Amino acid sequence: MSSLNDLVQNKELVSGTLLTAFIGGIVVAWLSSKKSGLKAPKGVSRDKQAVEVEEEGFVLKSGLLAGQPDRYIASIYPEATTLYQLFLRGLESSGNKRCLGYRPQKDAPYTFISYAETFRRARNIGSAFVSYLGVNPNNKTLIGIYAQNSPEWAIACIGALRYSMVTVPLYDTLGADAAKFIVKDTGMKVIVVDNASKVTKLMSTIEDTPSLKHIVVIKEGDVTEELQAEASKHDVKVHSFEHLIHIGETDVQPDVEPKPDNMFIICYTSGTTGTPKGVVLTHKNLVANVAGVIKIMKSFVPEMENSDQVAISYLPLSHMFEQVCHWCLFALGGSVGYFNGDVRRLNEDMKALKPTIFPTVPRLLNRFYGLIQKQLNNKNPLKRTLLKLAYSKKLAHVKAGIIENNSVWDRLVFNKFQSELGGNLKLAVTGSAPISEECLEACRVAFGCHILEGYGQTECTAMATMTWPGDGTGGHCGAPAVCSNIKLEDVAELNYFASERKGEVLIKGPCVTTGYFNNPEKTAELFDAEGYLHTGDIGQILPNGTLKIIDRKKHIFKLAQGEYVAPEKIENVYVQSGYVQQAYVDGDSLEPHLVAVIVPEAKELTRWYKSETGSDKSLKEICEDQKAVDHVFHEIIDFGKKNKLNSIEQVKKIWLEPEPFTVENGLLTPTFKSKRPQLRQKYKQLFDKLYGK
Repeated sequence: MSSLNDLVQNKELVSGTLLTAFIGGIVVAWLSSKKSGLKAPKGVSRDKQAVEVEEEGFVLKSGLLAGQPDRYIASIYPEATTLYQLFLRGLESSGNKRCLGYRPQKDAPYTFISYAETFRRARNIGSAFVSYLGVNPNNKTLIGIYAQNSPEWAIACIGALRYSMVTVPLYDTLGADAAKFIVKDTGMKVIVVDNASKVTKLMSTIEDTPSLKHIVVIKEGDVTEELQAEASKHDVKVHSFEHLIHIGETDVQPDVEPKPDNMFIICYTSGTTGTPKGVVLTHKNLVANVAGVIKIMKSFVPEMENSDQVAISYLPLSHMFEQVCHWCLFALGGSVGYFNGDVRRLNEDMKALKPTIFPTVPRLLNRFYGLIQKQLNNKNPLKRTLLKLAYSKKLAHVKAGIIENNSVWDRLVFNKFQSELGGNLKLAVTGSAPISEECLEACRVAFGCHILEGYGQTECTAMATMTWPGDGTGGHCGAPAVCSNIKLEDVAELNYFASERKGEVLIKGPCVTTGYFNNPEKTAELFDAEGYLHTGDIGQILPNGTLKIIDRKKHIFKLAQGEYVAPEKIENVYVQSGYVQQAYVDGDSLEPHLVAVIVPEAKELTRWYKSETGSDKSLKEICEDQKAVDHVFHEIIDFGKKNKLNSIEQVKKIWLEPEPFTVENGLLTPTFKSKRPQLRQKYKQLFDKLYGK
């Protein structure tokens, strides 16, 4: 988000002349406006967003099904019970309209492939898999995809499902051992990759993966005679993606349509806790999750249920959140535009694409929140006054369910933020990690669009609960979607009891996985006798039926005095400081307090340090200076107090780390979650030192 930071540093959001000329008229215009919040559908109450399933006691289903006998909905469109049929629906409504978009060069406008062309190319690549590579067109054939998001990723996936084959994504950052494990675990014969470097990675472990026979390379020009000759030494053939497209076009195979209970994808976890596990997800699972999302859109923002919607794609397609976003767009006949490959330049892609839908994660929203906070603390008192006035007025509207981007406050103050996201957003959806209420509120104010928060995990496809448009409150992740039921189970050792509406979150419904691939032992651990998925997360059901995640069973630990703490809650407070880019909080059961590694915001800390010392030291040198350590420490403690962290939850010592946690260095998952075991291992000796061991 470099240009966003430049916006904060170098551009004025509000000019002094506008301030003096229009402030009186603006206030009058605002006070005279009469607006009402987004209303719930007839028969649905925001005060009762979940209702009990009568025959099962305290089991909750979506309030959108209130008064209906259905526990959940498996499909939003009766004619579409598989992803194949969902895509046909999009094809029918948007045949020659745009489907998949990309930028041929860094600064070029987006080029789009139509639905008809996407389906034709998918048929061709699928036909080539069968006729040329010799795989069987059935639900036992697994096609690996080891590539960054692109039109070819989607085309290969759709091509596989046209012939009932199963997609198996490999994360770019899994590392050789994990990738080797997945290829070996599945016995896959064919993998689609984006470039020659992936071929080299796969060949480095080929002795342990004898099933692999064909590697298909997307990037034109990367398939050299030298590369093919090297692979052939190991009985592996390397092919060009475009060459297979051509072959498939000359030898078209008849479609083998998948059935609802057929596997669609095996999504391996990112290995945050050890050996990756392959979550098996069927067409039925994905179709149900799509139903959960689109039912909310139909109920609250029906004007968005059309082919005009376009989403930016940058979260990895090996993650189910992004998969569900894709299939929602395909069901609507909408389009997807892929980012250039560098998330730091994401806003440049968004300005070129002008998306209406923005799938995102708290990590990015926290960055925006920091920029917003910086503007609210503008040093110019007049500007600061107007900014805070604008913010408070829009926040009042947000809390009343009024979402807008055309108010006087937007035109004067917030349109700069909105233009960085393309200026056309109607909906943003966040998931994969907790987000603070303050961050959510600020982004709703500044973005001028609905921002929904979902909760789920790969084992329930992606989403089990989601907030409703027009719900301006924060601190919860919504009610059960129409594809799931929720109940709580006692966690007595942590003093959580379902009778008090607190406990481990359990999920059931057509979106829930059938289990782990080739792993019956772990599958058995996943479900209870009634078939409920155990999430390991601690939730609280609020009076209006929404779910609030209050702890994480798997990450909670006990300090020496017997108090339990949830480190992610604390981290989410600390990263709100303008001096903090990332935070990792940990503890020891033999110690009475917490410690933390803080990755500072380089520009902020460097600027402060120079103003204090007059020195132009490097970030590494600054991080080693106790003066800087003390300053950041006091900053985060102040944030902790403002956010009501108790004394046990406040860290007592910190270390400033100049190198960020990244996907590339193995400390973040591809969806930017902290890999806690890896972080703990990396900083073990440091923490021992901080504890004085």
